[in-house]
Amino acid sequence: MLRLAVVGVGHLGKEHARILSTFPGVSLVGVVDSNRAQAERIAERCSTRAYVDPRELMPQLDAAVIAAPTTYHHVLARELLHAGIPLLIEKPLAATCDEAGELVELARSRGVILQVGHIERFNPAFEEVQSLPLQPRYLQAERCGGFTGRSTDTGVVLDLMIHDLDLVLALTGSEVERVEALGVSVLGGHEDIAQARVVFRNGCIADLTASRVHPEPRRRMQVWGVEGYAGIDFARKTLSLMQPSESLRRGMIDSRRLDPALASSLKAELFGRFIQQQQRDCNQPSRADQLTRELEEFVHCVRTGATPRVDGEAGYRAIEVATRILDSLRSHCWEAGAIGPRLLPPSRGPLFHPATREAA
Repeated sequence: MLRLAVVGVGHLGKEHARILSTFPGVSLVGVVDSNRAQAERIAERCSTRAYVDPRELMPQLDAAVIAAPTTYHHVLARELLHAGIPLLIEKPLAATCDEAGELVELARSRGVILQVGHIERFNPAFEEVQSLPLQPRYLQAERCGGFTGRSTDTGVVLDLMIHDLDLVLALTGSEVERVEALGVSVLGGHEDIAQARVVFRNGCIADLTASRVHPEPRRRMQVWGVEGYAGIDFARKTLSLMQPSESLRRGMIDSRRLDPALASSLKAELFGRFIQQQQRDCNQPSRADQLTRELEEFVHCVRTGATPRVDGEAGYRAIEVATRILDSLRSHCWEAGAIGPRLLPPSRGPLFHPATREAA
C-alpha cells in the first residue's frame, strides 16, 4: 500500500485528495492545510486525518502532493525532498528560478521523483498534436479567464501563461533566443494581463496572451508548421487540422500564372481540394479526466522509478522563461516615466459613459 498525503487542500488540493482517496493500492494517510477547519472538512470527506504541519506525518509517507499557494512551494518541498519523499508539486514549480533550481537539484541528489502539475500535458487534444509529424514554426496561444480571487500571490504569467509556456517548450524542443513582453496591472499588485513573444534558436516564434480579467474564458493554441496547421481548443478538447494538398506541396500551382479554369477552381475549392481540413473530437468518455491521469502517472512513477512526462527539469524551464517574460514586462517603457505593468501613461478619459455607476 502506497501512503500519500496532500499538502494544501484549497480549490485544487481538495480535488487531489478526493481522487487519491479512491485509488486502489493507495492510502491517503492525511491532508495538510494551515487552515485547520478546511483540513478537517476535507479529511472528513476523504476518510482520513487532518494536519496543519506536514512534519507531523512525514514518517508515514511514501510520497506527497503539494497544492499550496506558489509562495509556499519551496519551503514545503525542500523539507519533504530532504526526507527523500517523492513529490508532485502543482504548477508553477516555485516562485523563482533560484527556488525551482534548488528543488530540482535536491530531488536529483536525493534520487527521488519530482513531478510538476502542468495538467494540460494530459489534455487529449494536446497529446494528439504531439503524436503528429508537425514541426512547429509559429505558435499562438491564448489563455484568458475572469477574476477568481485565487492565486493572487502571483501574476497572470505564473498563474495562467505558464501553462502555455510549458506546452510551447514541449512542442519546440529548442532553446530560447530572446523574449519581449508587456503587461498591465488592472486590479493592483501583480500583472493581470500579459503579452509575450518568445523567439527560439531554431527560428520558431511563439506569441502568448494571458488575462485573468477577461469577460469570457479562452484556452486555445494555434500551431503552424511546414506540414500544416493544428488548432487546439483545450476546453472542448478538439482539434482543427489543415494541410496542403500534394499539388501545393509539389509547387504545381502558381497563383500568378493561372488559366481561368484553374483560377475559378482554386477560388471555389481552396479549402477542401487544395487545403484539406479535418476536425477531431479528442474526448474519450472511457478515459479518465486529466487530473486523475496526472495522479495515476505520479503513482506509477513512484512505484516504478519511471520519469514523469513533466519532471522537475521541465518545470524549471517553464519558470526560467516565465522569469524572462516578467523581467521584460516589468522594464517595458510605455513612455518617459511610465514603466512596467503598474506605471502606465495618464488616461485621456473614458471611452464611453456607462448607464450605471460602478460599485465602490
